[in-house]
Amino acid sequence: MTLTELSYYSRKFLPFGIIGFLLLLIFFYIIKIIVLLYTPPQKSTININPIFQKITPPKVENATYSAGLNFVLDTIEGRPITATSAAEVFFLPPAVAKLNYRQNIYLMAKSFGFDTEIIKHQLKGETAVFSDNEKKLEIDITNYNFFYDYQFSSQSSLFEGTIIPSPKEIENKAIDFLKSVNRYPEELSVGKINIIYFYYNPDLNTFSVVEKPQLANMVEVDFFRPSVGDIAFISPKFPNSHNFVLMVFYPSDFKILRAQIKFFEKSKDQTGIYPVKTGNLAWEELKKGKGIILSNPKNQKEVVIKSMVFSYFDPDFYQPYLQPVYLFIGEDQFAAYVPAVSSDYLIQEEKNRYSTQSSQ
Repeated sequence: MTLTELSYYSRKFLPFGIIGFLLLLIFFYIIKIIVLLYTPPQKSTININPIFQKITPPKVENATYSAGLNFVLDTIEGRPITATSAAEVFFLPPAVAKLNYRQNIYLMAKSFGFDTEIIKHQLKGETAVFSDNEKKLEIDITNYNFFYDYQFSSQSSLFEGTIIPSPKEIENKAIDFLKSVNRYPEELSVGKINIIYFYYNPDLNTFSVVEKPQLANMVEVDFFRPSVGDIAFISPKFPNSHNFVLMVFYPSDFKILRAQIKFFEKSKDQTGIYPVKTGNLAWEELKKGKGIILSNPKNQKEVVIKSMVFSYFDPDFYQPYLQPVYLFIGEDQFAAYVPAVSSDYLIQEEKNRYSTQSSQ
């Protein structure tokens, strides 16, 4: 065959070749689509490692449940959110009293202004109590968590001539104070710090939060654990923290009025990974009365939820696990949470608990 003939036949049969190739491609993709349509979807696998088996859900003291309340979801998303399919659960090892605890609690008491030559502690279980006519200090002898309260309600002169320093100075004074009593946990030192400005009325013995520092006469510095990834911690005292220092400042001095550290160290090598319930399920549990209320200052019965946030719950009394929750934030400072770990991995609470709570 000559080159002229080859060229002729190539031009003649080229369109048929292109059409055949296109038909082959169409046939291939038709077969592929049919296979996809008739292949059952593969279930996504969740990598979990529930090393603690079933765990107890997070608790608050004197819990009030969401039974008897009506909820409406009015969030930006317009529906419950599901943050993740699994999340870490951290073990909080129980602390035990050290042999030298007596020496340490007396050093702490001196830092709080107690004359320990005169004021001696009383031991109530694992809590050492120092008290005089002006102040009271409670120290857990196992971990040195403490609560300090100065009886300022009967001393209105404390609020004369007060000032409000810069935020940085306020933070530094609070941090220095915690360091001076040797109870400034490392995790809190790298977590978020928040300042709340208060106006205290000595005549009425009332607190009110103020937005402008110049309207305040006392400040609270709140300390939070650092986030786990992008998941922040919340406190039973939401939106405040249970780790705080309340202070009043003067031109050349300051005074601690109230302070508390209730912090439990995480295990560095005992972390489980647990499946997380869906946002839809958490929302249904809230509506069915299984939510734990953190804040409802106006005793609302009809609650409009404006935000749903996946968070970690930091307890203010000892619990074995640090775990996630779904936080529901409503109008007028309403807040409640639902445990986020799948119910299959939670130790079920006693029967009729929710109905008992709702009848109160």
